[in-house]
Amino acid sequence: MSRNRKSAKTEGTRFETVVRDYLAWALQDERIMRPRLSGSRDVGDIANVCFMGQRVCIECKNTAAKSYKQHMHEAQVEAGNLDAPFYFVVQKVPGIGFRSMRKIGSQMAYTTPEVLDAMRREAPDDLFLHNTGNFTPFTTKGKAPMELVRCDLRSLAVVLNHGLPLGREPES
Repeated sequence: MSRNRKSAKTEGTRFETVVRDYLAWALQDERIMRPRLSGSRDVGDIANVCFMGQRVCIECKNTAAKSYKQHMHEAQVEAGNLDAPFYFVVQKVPGIGFRSMRKIGSQMAYTTPEVLDAMRREAPDDLFLHNTGNFTPFTTKGKAPMELVRCDLRSLAVVLNHGLPLGREPES
């Protein structure tokens, strides 16, 4: 069955919801939510995520097309609306579902090298010493290539959680 506008919106909403649930679980913060849409004043798809006391804009994309530059531009604009110095796009990885925490944590997150450098400057030295090995640089294709860095959502959550273990202890 092919995707139409309605099914695409439904899948996008579902992806945003599982990313929100994952981050709320990983960071042990029930305040993390999906904000209402605000048109040109949107503030990202996931709200109340912070790093070192500063806001983080999270934009979610469940698209087959790898429109990295377009998605990053949207995240930058929405971070400006939110007055957030840090922003990431969380992209659904084809072939990896999102019915388990492990699979959700395997989805891709990316941002600019400048944002990652700004986060490094804000954080204690040991946080990035041990937790940024999973951030790898890549360059978009096309007429005006863009330099970005990517990791899986789990690695981003570890950094956002200041290197602490993710989630709650399993119940016995």
